[in-house]
Amino acid sequence: MTPVARIQCAAESHACQSCKKQFRRARRVHLQPSRFPFVSRGAAVQVADFIAIRVHGLHASLKSELAQHRKSGKVQPFVMTAVQSFCNDSPGGSLFLAICRGCSPPLASDPETMTEAWQLAGQHGLEPLVAGYILDHPEAGWPTALQNEARKTRDFALVRNIQLLALLGDIGRTLDGAGIPWIALKGPVFTAQYVGDLSRRTSSDLDVLVHPGDVPQVDRLFRSMQITSRRPAQPQKHPLGIRGHEHKYYLTAPRYLVELHWDLVWRSCYEIVSPGALFQRAGTFQTESGSFPVLSPEDALLYAAVHAFEHCWDHFHQLKTLDWILMGRPGWGQESLDWNFMLKTAAQAGKSRIFLLGLKLTRDLLHRQLPALVDDRIDSDPVLASLASQVGRNFHGAGPARSLPRAVLFKWQAMETWSDRLSMAFATVAARLGWLRPPN
Repeated sequence: MTPVARIQCAAESHACQSCKKQFRRARRVHLQPSRFPFVSRGAAVQVADFIAIRVHGLHASLKSELAQHRKSGKVQPFVMTAVQSFCNDSPGGSLFLAICRGCSPPLASDPETMTEAWQLAGQHGLEPLVAGYILDHPEAGWPTALQNEARKTRDFALVRNIQLLALLGDIGRTLDGAGIPWIALKGPVFTAQYVGDLSRRTSSDLDVLVHPGDVPQVDRLFRSMQITSRRPAQPQKHPLGIRGHEHKYYLTAPRYLVELHWDLVWRSCYEIVSPGALFQRAGTFQTESGSFPVLSPEDALLYAAVHAFEHCWDHFHQLKTLDWILMGRPGWGQESLDWNFMLKTAAQAGKSRIFLLGLKLTRDLLHRQLPALVDDRIDSDPVLASLASQVGRNFHGAGPARSLPRAVLFKWQAMETWSDRLSMAFATVAARLGWLRPPN
Protein backbone atom coordinates (compact mmCIF):
# COMPACT_ATOMS: atom_id res chain seq x y z
CA MET A 1 0.00 0.00 0.00
CA THR A 2 1.37 3.39 -0.95
CA PRO A 3 1.99 5.98 1.79
CA VAL A 4 -0.96 8.04 0.59
CA ALA A 5 -3.18 4.96 0.57
CA ARG A 6 -1.99 4.09 4.05
CA ILE A 7 -2.85 7.57 5.27
CA GLN A 8 -6.23 7.46 3.56
CA CYS A 9 -6.93 4.09 5.16
CA ALA A 10 -5.80 5.48 8.51
CA ALA A 11 -8.01 8.51 8.07
CA GLU A 12 -10.94 6.28 7.21
CA SER A 13 -10.47 3.97 10.18
CA HIS A 14 -9.33 6.50 12.79
CA ALA A 15 -11.59 9.49 12.13
CA CYS A 16 -13.43 10.79 15.18
CA GLN A 17 -15.07 13.88 16.63
CA SER A 18 -12.30 16.22 17.94
CA CYS A 19 -9.73 14.22 15.99
CA LYS A 20 -6.43 15.16 17.49
CA LYS A 21 -7.63 15.38 21.08
CA GLN A 22 -9.58 12.12 20.88
CA PHE A 23 -6.79 10.29 19.08
CA ARG A 24 -4.20 11.32 21.68
CA ARG A 25 -6.57 10.27 24.45
CA ALA A 26 -7.19 6.97 22.70
CA ARG A 27 -3.50 6.21 22.62
CA ARG A 28 -3.15 7.18 26.27
CA VAL A 29 -5.86 4.83 27.54
CA HIS A 30 -5.11 1.99 25.12
CA LEU A 31 -8.20 2.49 22.99
CA GLN A 32 -8.36 1.54 19.35
CA PRO A 33 -9.20 4.78 17.53
CA SER A 34 -11.12 2.82 14.89
CA ARG A 35 -13.90 2.55 17.45
CA PHE A 36 -14.70 6.24 17.16
CA PRO A 37 -17.50 6.96 14.67
CA PHE A 38 -16.83 8.92 11.49
CA VAL A 39 -18.20 12.44 11.50
CA SER A 40 -17.16 14.48 8.49
CA ARG A 41 -14.72 14.82 5.65
CA GLY A 42 -12.97 17.62 7.54
CA ALA A 43 -12.40 15.27 10.45
CA ALA A 44 -10.86 12.69 8.13
CA VAL A 45 -8.55 15.28 6.63
CA GLN A 46 -7.45 16.52 10.06
CA VAL A 47 -6.75 13.08 11.40
CA ALA A 48 -4.97 12.08 8.19
CA ASP A 49 -2.54 14.95 8.63
CA PHE A 50 -2.11 14.12 12.29
CA ILE A 51 -1.44 10.44 11.62
CA ALA A 52 1.01 11.34 8.86
CA ILE A 53 3.05 13.51 11.20
CA ARG A 54 2.70 11.83 14.59
CA VAL A 55 2.06 8.15 13.98
CA HIS A 56 3.57 7.00 10.72
CA GLY A 57 6.39 9.54 10.86
CA LEU A 58 6.23 10.12 7.14
CA HIS A 59 8.34 12.66 5.33
CA ALA A 60 7.05 16.21 5.24
CA SER A 61 6.79 16.09 1.46
CA LEU A 62 4.02 13.56 1.83
CA LYS A 63 1.82 16.26 3.30
CA SER A 64 1.89 18.18 0.04
CA GLU A 65 1.22 14.97 -1.88
CA LEU A 66 -1.73 14.26 0.36
CA ALA A 67 -2.98 17.81 -0.14
CA GLN A 68 -2.88 17.31 -3.92
CA HIS A 69 -4.86 14.12 -3.61
CA ARG A 70 -7.31 15.89 -1.35
CA LYS A 71 -7.80 18.70 -3.89
CA SER A 72 -8.35 16.16 -6.64
CA GLY A 73 -11.09 14.55 -4.57
CA LYS A 74 -9.29 11.25 -4.03
CA VAL A 75 -9.58 11.50 -0.25
CA GLN A 76 -13.28 10.99 0.25
CA PRO A 77 -15.43 10.80 3.37
CA PHE A 78 -15.34 7.37 4.92
CA VAL A 79 -18.72 5.66 4.90
CA MET A 80 -17.31 2.15 5.34
CA THR A 81 -18.37 1.14 1.84
CA ALA A 82 -15.67 -1.50 1.50
CA VAL A 83 -16.34 -3.12 4.84
CA GLN A 84 -20.07 -2.78 4.45
CA SER A 85 -20.00 -4.40 1.04
CA PHE A 86 -17.83 -7.17 2.45
CA CYS A 87 -20.75 -8.11 4.68
CA ASN A 88 -23.23 -7.67 1.84
CA ASP A 89 -21.25 -9.93 -0.51
CA SER A 90 -20.34 -7.22 -3.00
CA PRO A 91 -18.08 -8.30 -5.89
CA GLY A 92 -15.00 -7.05 -4.04
CA GLY A 93 -16.08 -8.64 -0.79
CA SER A 94 -16.84 -11.93 -2.53
CA LEU A 95 -13.42 -11.89 -4.17
CA PHE A 96 -11.72 -11.18 -0.84
CA LEU A 97 -13.62 -13.98 0.88
CA ALA A 98 -12.86 -16.43 -1.92
CA ILE A 99 -9.13 -15.70 -1.60
CA CYS A 100 -9.31 -16.12 2.18
CA ARG A 101 -11.12 -19.42 1.74
CA GLY A 102 -8.33 -20.67 -0.47
CA CYS A 103 -10.61 -21.44 -3.38
CA SER A 104 -10.28 -20.24 -6.96
CA PRO A 105 -12.68 -17.36 -7.52
CA PRO A 106 -13.82 -16.50 -11.03
CA LEU A 107 -11.49 -14.20 -12.91
CA ALA A 108 -12.60 -10.64 -12.21
CA SER A 109 -12.00 -8.05 -14.87
CA ASP A 110 -13.40 -5.06 -13.01
CA PRO A 111 -10.51 -2.97 -11.56
CA GLU A 112 -12.88 -1.46 -9.00
CA THR A 113 -13.74 -4.91 -7.66
CA MET A 114 -10.08 -5.86 -7.43
CA THR A 115 -9.20 -2.59 -5.71
CA GLU A 116 -11.97 -3.13 -3.19
CA ALA A 117 -10.65 -6.62 -2.40
CA TRP A 118 -7.16 -5.18 -1.90
CA GLN A 119 -8.49 -2.48 0.42
CA LEU A 120 -10.29 -5.10 2.48
CA ALA A 121 -7.07 -7.07 2.74
CA GLY A 122 -5.33 -4.01 4.14
CA GLN A 123 -8.11 -3.25 6.62
CA HIS A 124 -8.14 -6.81 7.93
CA GLY A 125 -4.40 -7.48 8.09
CA LEU A 126 -4.31 -9.96 5.20
CA GLU A 127 -2.43 -8.00 2.56
CA PRO A 128 0.37 -10.59 2.16
CA LEU A 129 -2.19 -13.36 1.60
CA VAL A 130 -4.04 -11.43 -1.08
CA ALA A 131 -0.74 -10.20 -2.56
CA GLY A 132 0.32 -13.80 -3.04
CA TYR A 133 -2.92 -14.55 -4.85
CA ILE A 134 -2.52 -11.51 -7.11
CA LEU A 135 0.99 -12.54 -8.11
CA ASP A 136 -0.06 -16.17 -8.61
CA HIS A 137 -2.90 -15.15 -10.93
CA PRO A 138 -1.66 -12.39 -13.24
CA GLU A 139 -4.03 -13.71 -15.93
CA ALA A 140 -6.94 -12.35 -13.87
CA GLY A 141 -6.13 -8.88 -15.15
CA TRP A 142 -5.17 -7.24 -11.89
CA PRO A 143 -4.29 -3.54 -12.42
CA THR A 144 -0.57 -2.92 -12.78
CA ALA A 145 -0.56 -0.63 -9.75
CA LEU A 146 -2.03 -3.40 -7.60
CA GLN A 147 0.46 -5.93 -8.92
CA ASN A 148 3.31 -3.58 -8.02
CA GLU A 149 1.90 -3.05 -4.53
CA ALA A 150 1.41 -6.79 -4.15
CA ARG A 151 5.01 -7.44 -5.12
CA LYS A 152 6.26 -4.92 -2.56
CA THR A 153 4.00 -6.40 0.11
CA ARG A 154 5.18 -9.94 -0.62
CA ASP A 155 8.84 -8.96 -0.61
CA PHE A 156 8.49 -7.00 2.62
CA ALA A 157 6.71 -9.87 4.38
CA LEU A 158 9.35 -12.36 3.24
CA VAL A 159 12.33 -10.23 4.25
CA ARG A 160 10.71 -9.22 7.52
CA ASN A 161 9.99 -12.81 8.51
CA ILE A 162 13.49 -13.97 7.58
CA GLN A 163 15.03 -11.22 9.69
CA LEU A 164 12.74 -11.96 12.63
CA LEU A 165 13.51 -15.68 12.38
CA ALA A 166 17.23 -14.90 12.49
CA LEU A 167 16.75 -12.76 15.61
CA LEU A 168 14.57 -15.43 17.20
CA GLY A 169 17.26 -17.99 16.47
CA ASP A 170 19.79 -15.87 18.36
CA ILE A 171 17.38 -15.49 21.26
CA GLY A 172 16.69 -19.22 21.28
CA ARG A 173 20.37 -20.16 21.35
CA THR A 174 20.94 -17.76 24.24
CA LEU A 175 18.01 -19.13 26.25
CA ASP A 176 18.91 -22.72 25.46
CA GLY A 177 22.49 -22.07 26.54
CA ALA A 178 21.22 -20.80 29.88
CA GLY A 179 18.91 -23.80 30.29
CA ILE A 180 15.73 -21.70 30.18
CA PRO A 181 12.61 -23.34 28.66
CA TRP A 182 10.79 -21.09 26.21
CA ILE A 183 8.13 -21.14 23.50
CA ALA A 184 7.83 -19.06 20.34
CA LEU A 185 4.34 -17.53 20.15
CA LYS A 186 2.75 -16.43 16.89
CA GLY A 187 5.21 -14.53 14.67
CA PRO A 188 7.29 -15.94 11.81
CA VAL A 189 7.44 -19.44 13.29
CA PHE A 190 3.64 -19.63 13.17
CA THR A 191 3.79 -18.48 9.56
CA ALA A 192 6.31 -21.16 8.66
CA GLN A 193 4.45 -23.85 10.59
CA TYR A 194 0.87 -23.28 9.48
CA VAL A 195 0.95 -21.01 6.43
CA GLY A 196 3.96 -22.69 4.87
CA ASP A 197 5.11 -19.56 3.03
CA LEU A 198 6.91 -16.70 4.78
CA SER A 199 5.66 -14.25 2.17
CA ARG A 200 1.95 -14.93 2.86
CA ARG A 201 1.78 -13.51 6.38
CA THR A 202 3.76 -10.74 8.00
CA SER A 203 4.76 -10.26 11.64
CA SER A 204 5.33 -7.01 13.46
CA ASP A 205 7.27 -8.43 16.41
CA LEU A 206 8.50 -11.51 18.24
CA ASP A 207 6.69 -13.08 21.17
CA VAL A 208 8.57 -15.34 23.57
CA LEU A 209 6.94 -17.23 26.45
CA VAL A 210 8.95 -18.27 29.53
CA HIS A 211 8.18 -19.39 33.08
CA PRO A 212 7.53 -16.46 35.48
CA GLY A 213 10.45 -17.50 37.66
CA ASP A 214 12.86 -17.21 34.74
CA VAL A 215 11.90 -13.63 33.85
CA PRO A 216 14.71 -11.85 35.81
CA GLN A 217 17.38 -14.03 34.19
CA VAL A 218 15.85 -13.60 30.74
CA ASP A 219 15.79 -9.85 31.31
CA ARG A 220 19.55 -9.87 31.94
CA LEU A 221 20.18 -12.09 28.91
CA PHE A 222 18.12 -9.83 26.65
CA ARG A 223 20.09 -6.80 27.75
CA SER A 224 23.34 -8.61 27.05
CA MET A 225 22.05 -9.06 23.48
CA GLN A 226 21.27 -5.33 23.17
CA ILE A 227 17.55 -6.09 23.46
CA THR A 228 16.66 -3.40 25.94
CA SER A 229 13.78 -1.88 27.86
CA ARG A 230 13.42 1.20 30.01
CA ARG A 231 12.91 -0.87 33.14
CA PRO A 232 13.32 -4.51 34.16
CA ALA A 233 10.45 -6.93 33.64
CA GLN A 234 8.68 -7.65 36.91
CA PRO A 235 5.92 -10.26 36.94
CA GLN A 236 3.41 -9.04 39.48
CA LYS A 237 -0.30 -8.98 40.15
CA HIS A 238 -2.31 -5.78 40.39
CA PRO A 239 -4.38 -5.52 43.58
CA LEU A 240 -7.53 -5.25 41.46
CA GLY A 241 -6.83 -8.57 39.75
CA ILE A 242 -5.03 -7.19 36.70
CA ARG A 243 -1.83 -9.14 36.24
CA GLY A 244 1.24 -8.47 34.19
CA HIS A 245 1.69 -10.97 31.41
CA GLU A 246 4.25 -9.40 29.07
CA HIS A 247 7.04 -6.87 28.86
CA LYS A 248 8.23 -5.01 25.75
CA TYR A 249 11.86 -4.91 24.65
CA TYR A 250 13.49 -3.38 21.61
CA LEU A 251 16.49 -4.44 19.61
CA THR A 252 18.28 -1.19 18.95
CA ALA A 253 19.75 -1.90 15.50
CA PRO A 254 17.68 -2.82 13.58
CA ARG A 255 14.81 -1.72 15.78
CA TYR A 256 12.59 -4.74 16.39
CA LEU A 257 9.99 -5.24 19.09
CA VAL A 258 10.37 -8.34 21.26
CA GLU A 259 7.61 -9.11 23.74
CA LEU A 260 8.54 -11.32 26.67
CA HIS A 261 5.53 -13.24 28.01
CA TRP A 262 5.20 -15.18 31.23
CA ASP A 263 1.45 -15.59 30.76
CA LEU A 264 -0.92 -15.39 27.80
CA VAL A 265 -3.61 -13.13 29.25
CA TRP A 266 -3.79 -10.13 31.56
CA ARG A 267 -7.04 -11.18 33.24
CA SER A 268 -8.18 -14.57 34.53
CA CYS A 269 -11.51 -14.23 32.75
CA TYR A 270 -9.64 -14.81 29.47
CA GLU A 271 -7.51 -17.73 30.64
CA ILE A 272 -8.25 -21.06 28.96
CA VAL A 273 -4.91 -22.85 29.42
CA SER A 274 -2.40 -22.39 32.23
CA PRO A 275 1.19 -21.50 31.21
CA GLY A 276 2.58 -24.54 32.98
CA ALA A 277 0.40 -26.87 30.92
CA LEU A 278 1.56 -25.15 27.73
CA PHE A 279 5.16 -26.16 28.41
CA GLN A 280 4.18 -29.74 29.19
CA ARG A 281 2.51 -30.14 25.79
CA ALA A 282 4.86 -27.96 23.72
CA GLY A 283 6.48 -29.39 20.62
CA THR A 284 9.17 -28.26 18.19
CA PHE A 285 9.07 -27.05 14.62
CA GLN A 286 12.04 -27.27 12.29
CA THR A 287 12.79 -24.48 9.83
CA GLU A 288 15.81 -23.64 7.73
CA SER A 289 16.79 -21.24 10.50
CA GLY A 290 16.74 -23.96 13.14
CA SER A 291 14.39 -25.75 15.52
CA PHE A 292 11.92 -23.72 17.58
CA PRO A 293 9.73 -24.75 20.53
CA VAL A 294 6.08 -24.09 19.72
CA LEU A 295 2.64 -24.54 21.23
CA SER A 296 0.89 -27.79 20.51
CA PRO A 297 -1.72 -27.39 17.73
CA GLU A 298 -4.50 -27.83 20.29
CA ASP A 299 -3.13 -25.11 22.56
CA ALA A 300 -2.50 -22.85 19.57
CA LEU A 301 -6.14 -23.20 18.50
CA LEU A 302 -7.49 -22.60 22.01
CA TYR A 303 -5.27 -19.55 22.47
CA ALA A 304 -6.14 -18.09 19.06
CA ALA A 305 -9.87 -18.35 19.78
CA VAL A 306 -9.65 -16.68 23.20
CA HIS A 307 -7.22 -14.00 21.98
CA ALA A 308 -9.55 -13.03 19.14
CA PHE A 309 -12.51 -13.01 21.52
CA GLU A 310 -10.64 -10.65 23.85
CA HIS A 311 -10.46 -8.21 20.91
CA CYS A 312 -14.12 -8.88 19.97
CA TRP A 313 -13.04 -10.38 16.63
CA ASP A 314 -12.36 -6.91 15.27
CA HIS A 315 -10.31 -8.02 12.22
CA PHE A 316 -10.67 -10.85 9.76
CA HIS A 317 -7.05 -11.96 10.14
CA GLN A 318 -7.99 -13.35 13.56
CA LEU A 319 -10.44 -15.68 11.88
CA LYS A 320 -7.89 -16.66 9.26
CA THR A 321 -5.44 -17.53 12.04
CA LEU A 322 -7.85 -20.19 13.31
CA ASP A 323 -8.37 -21.37 9.75
CA TRP A 324 -4.63 -21.79 9.19
CA ILE A 325 -4.35 -23.93 12.32
CA LEU A 326 -7.31 -26.05 11.22
CA MET A 327 -5.81 -26.45 7.75
CA GLY A 328 -2.60 -27.71 9.32
CA ARG A 329 0.42 -28.30 7.14
CA PRO A 330 1.44 -30.89 4.50
CA GLY A 331 1.09 -34.34 6.00
CA TRP A 332 -0.91 -33.01 8.93
CA GLY A 333 -4.55 -32.00 9.13
CA GLN A 334 -7.33 -31.29 11.59
CA GLU A 335 -7.98 -35.03 11.88
CA SER A 336 -4.76 -35.07 13.93
CA LEU A 337 -6.22 -32.64 16.44
CA ASP A 338 -7.40 -34.00 19.77
CA TRP A 339 -10.90 -32.55 19.71
CA ASN A 340 -12.02 -34.28 22.89
CA PHE A 341 -9.08 -32.71 24.74
CA MET A 342 -9.85 -29.22 23.43
CA LEU A 343 -13.56 -29.41 24.21
CA LYS A 344 -12.83 -30.76 27.69
CA THR A 345 -10.17 -28.10 28.37
CA ALA A 346 -12.49 -25.29 27.23
CA ALA A 347 -15.32 -26.67 29.38
CA GLN A 348 -13.14 -26.95 32.48
CA ALA A 349 -12.06 -23.33 32.03
CA GLY A 350 -15.65 -22.19 31.47
CA LYS A 351 -14.75 -21.06 27.95
CA SER A 352 -16.68 -23.58 25.80
CA ARG A 353 -18.86 -20.94 24.18
CA ILE A 354 -15.88 -18.70 23.43
CA PHE A 355 -14.01 -21.58 21.80
CA LEU A 356 -17.04 -22.77 19.84
CA LEU A 357 -17.74 -19.22 18.63
CA GLY A 358 -14.36 -19.12 16.91
CA LEU A 359 -15.01 -22.48 15.29
CA LYS A 360 -18.48 -21.42 14.18
CA LEU A 361 -17.15 -18.25 12.55
CA THR A 362 -14.47 -20.26 10.77
CA ARG A 363 -17.04 -22.77 9.57
CA ASP A 364 -19.62 -20.24 8.42
CA LEU A 365 -17.40 -17.56 6.90
CA LEU A 366 -14.45 -19.58 5.62
CA HIS A 367 -16.34 -22.84 4.93
CA ARG A 368 -13.93 -24.88 7.01
CA GLN A 369 -15.33 -28.33 7.68
CA LEU A 370 -15.39 -29.44 11.30
CA PRO A 371 -15.95 -32.84 12.93
CA ALA A 372 -19.58 -33.82 13.45
CA LEU A 373 -19.06 -33.71 17.22
CA VAL A 374 -18.08 -30.04 17.04
CA ASP A 375 -20.89 -29.17 14.61
CA ASP A 376 -23.41 -30.69 17.01
CA ARG A 377 -22.01 -28.69 19.92
CA ILE A 378 -22.19 -25.48 17.92
CA ASP A 379 -25.71 -26.04 16.62
CA SER A 380 -27.03 -26.96 20.07
CA ASP A 381 -26.11 -23.59 21.60
CA PRO A 382 -28.66 -20.93 20.52
CA VAL A 383 -26.54 -18.11 21.94
CA LEU A 384 -23.75 -18.72 19.41
CA ALA A 385 -25.93 -17.57 16.50
CA SER A 386 -26.51 -14.21 18.20
CA LEU A 387 -22.81 -13.83 19.03
CA ALA A 388 -21.77 -14.66 15.46
CA SER A 389 -24.26 -12.10 14.14
CA GLN A 390 -22.74 -9.45 16.39
CA VAL A 391 -19.26 -10.28 15.11
CA GLY A 392 -20.56 -9.88 11.57
CA ARG A 393 -21.69 -6.36 12.41
CA ASN A 394 -18.09 -5.50 13.31
CA PHE A 395 -17.37 -5.31 9.61
CA HIS A 396 -19.75 -2.42 9.00
CA GLY A 397 -18.93 -0.46 12.14
CA ALA A 398 -21.79 -1.48 14.40
CA GLY A 399 -20.43 -4.53 16.18
CA PRO A 400 -19.02 -5.06 19.67
CA ALA A 401 -15.51 -4.05 18.61
CA ARG A 402 -16.77 -0.54 17.79
CA SER A 403 -18.51 0.33 21.06
CA LEU A 404 -17.64 -0.12 24.72
CA PRO A 405 -21.21 -0.96 25.83
CA ARG A 406 -21.60 -3.43 22.96
CA ALA A 407 -18.22 -4.99 23.78
CA VAL A 408 -19.19 -5.55 27.40
CA LEU A 409 -22.61 -6.96 26.44
CA PHE A 410 -21.05 -9.23 23.79
CA LYS A 411 -18.51 -10.68 26.22
CA TRP A 412 -21.10 -10.93 28.97
CA GLN A 413 -23.29 -13.12 26.73
CA ALA A 414 -20.35 -15.30 25.69
CA MET A 415 -18.96 -15.91 29.17
CA GLU A 416 -20.42 -18.74 31.20
CA THR A 417 -19.57 -17.90 34.81
CA TRP A 418 -20.49 -14.91 36.92
CA SER A 419 -16.93 -14.50 38.14
CA ASP A 420 -15.67 -14.17 34.57
CA ARG A 421 -18.46 -11.76 33.64
CA LEU A 422 -17.92 -9.44 36.59
CA SER A 423 -14.14 -9.56 36.20
CA MET A 424 -14.42 -8.74 32.50
CA ALA A 425 -16.93 -5.92 32.95
CA PHE A 426 -14.88 -4.17 35.61
CA ALA A 427 -11.55 -4.59 33.82
CA THR A 428 -12.92 -3.54 30.43
CA VAL A 429 -14.62 -0.38 31.65
CA ALA A 430 -11.78 0.62 33.97
CA ALA A 431 -9.09 0.08 31.34
CA ARG A 432 -11.01 1.88 28.62
CA LEU A 433 -11.66 4.88 30.84
CA GLY A 434 -8.01 5.06 31.84
CA TRP A 435 -8.52 4.18 35.50
CA LEU A 436 -6.10 1.33 35.15
CA ARG A 437 -4.09 -0.18 32.36
CA PRO A 438 -3.13 -3.75 31.59
CA PRO A 439 0.41 -4.05 32.97
CA ASN A 440 3.13 -3.97 30.33
